Amino acid sequence: MTKRRFRAAAVQTLARLGDFDHNIALVTQYVQEAVRQGAELVVFPECMDTGYLFDSVDHCRELAETMSDGPFVTALSALARKHRIYIASGVTEWDPAKEKIFNTGIMFGRNGETVCHYHKQFLATHDQNWFAFGERGCPVVDTDLGRIGLLICFDGRIPEIFRAMAMQGAEVIVDMANFFAMDQADMWGPARSYENGMWLVAATKAGYERSIYYPGGSMIVDPKGRVLSKVPYDTHGMAIADIDLDAAHDKSIYAANDKIADRRPETYGLMALPYEKTPVYRIAEQPLIPAKSVAKVAAVQMHVTKDSPPEDVFDMVDHAAKLGIKVLTLPEYAFCPSAIPNAAEAAALADQTAMLLAKTSAIASRYQCLIALPTVERAAAGLYVTTFLIGPDGKEVGKYRKTHLTAEERKWAKAGDDYPVFETPFGRIGVMSGYDAVFPEVSRCLGIAAADIILWPASLREPFERELLAIPRAEDNRVAVVLANRVDSPYPGGSLVIPPTGFPLWDINVVAPRALRLGAVMPKHIDLAVCRQKLMIPKVDMFANRLVETYAPIIAA
Repeated sequence: MTKRRFRAAAVQTLARLGDFDHNIALVTQYVQEAVRQGAELVVFPECMDTGYLFDSVDHCRELAETMSDGPFVTALSALARKHRIYIASGVTEWDPAKEKIFNTGIMFGRNGETVCHYHKQFLATHDQNWFAFGERGCPVVDTDLGRIGLLICFDGRIPEIFRAMAMQGAEVIVDMANFFAMDQADMWGPARSYENGMWLVAATKAGYERSIYYPGGSMIVDPKGRVLSKVPYDTHGMAIADIDLDAAHDKSIYAANDKIADRRPETYGLMALPYEKTPVYRIAEQPLIPAKSVAKVAAVQMHVTKDSPPEDVFDMVDHAAKLGIKVLTLPEYAFCPSAIPNAAEAAALADQTAMLLAKTSAIASRYQCLIALPTVERAAAGLYVTTFLIGPDGKEVGKYRKTHLTAEERKWAKAGDDYPVFETPFGRIGVMSGYDAVFPEVSRCLGIAAADIILWPASLREPFERELLAIPRAEDNRVAVVLANRVDSPYPGGSLVIPPTGFPLWDINVVAPRALRLGAVMPKHIDLAVCRQKLMIPKVDMFANRLVETYAPIIAA
């Protein structure tokens, strides 16, 4: 019988390289303390048995243990059986049948049995020096503590692995990590929990191992992306919190939407293509001319209000273009006085769209720029939430019809069904509109389709849409993201441009404080060569390193 509530502990400590006795003593001590505090799931960091920075492949092979009789896993199994709890840890595995070394996560059950066995899939540079890429997919297992999935550290830096587990009904994700940077703990962990509506129990190291500094960041995050317990940086200890499984079944967002039920898997087919068959592969080695590969882009935080007529919006766009900005986007429904239009307001906006396009065209041709006009389009099938791209010749480059609709939009709008990317003089441009950005598949499809820049006209409703999702949507795909938000939306303002490599500091509210002023223009120069270069670090390509054969749950109906 599944318990609906239990206590979990994420341990923050430091393994000693090659010293099994020390590391076993360490985990024994922490398990005893976690049990004393009532924990039924105890999680340890990555490669907790051997340490992480080996001298060579031979050194790694010498230390790697088998999962049947290795000293560390045998000790963990005995501890789980003794205390009648679940224990998960990262280990360095030698698989004699495959003759490969894997960066492995293993979880033992109350009887000391192996409950889940996972291989790290998205390998960091140093991982690739000695570990093979994972061959066990994205497993999710039933336990009396709920449905649990395992992943390891860098796996959280691409959205597919978390998502594949979410689509298999995972309620809790156990992350055994060696976080090198604070952003991976402070942003990506909560972001993945928030976008999937799952618990995260993440254990990482703190301290120094040879050339690596581990800051820490062990934490337990709830399905709304809120950090409930966290070990302070540069200390050893445990994050402990009570897990309420029912919370993982509440995927609600906004007033009446569901971040899982509202997915459009029939539109995500691009995610299953082998890398060699994707547009992002085809352009990876196409040369760029440096003098022609920089675009000045901007989010124009301007829209109609009862005091600001359409002429004011066009004046602001005109002034921004006059300053040399070549790619501009307005917020969602920029020419509607309501941030959440009803059917009558949407129809009225659709009636204005031809006029709005004509005025946009005049500005675009006057300054030889590209302008994104988010509006409502009337078509034979009905109304669409459509963003038109008007190019420097004043003609339509293309349009994007919003694929993920809010509950309010469904009352009057039809959904689009694809994610076009348009070749322009200022780079390859795609669009995600408002609610689309909650779904990592949208920006991922645009990235696979070789977008350099993703325009995000928005009417944000929740703080975490900006605070947790905006930077990952850029960095996950190595694209520039241009967020233009309304100032009258439930979560107002904060328009900005995020470069493909993100910011030096993870906290968006520190590096880009939220401007609330109507009429603010947020510009940034974007180097298209940086957008085309998809390496996060050496040998870690955000697209080439994807293991698409494990992502079937994402595109399944």
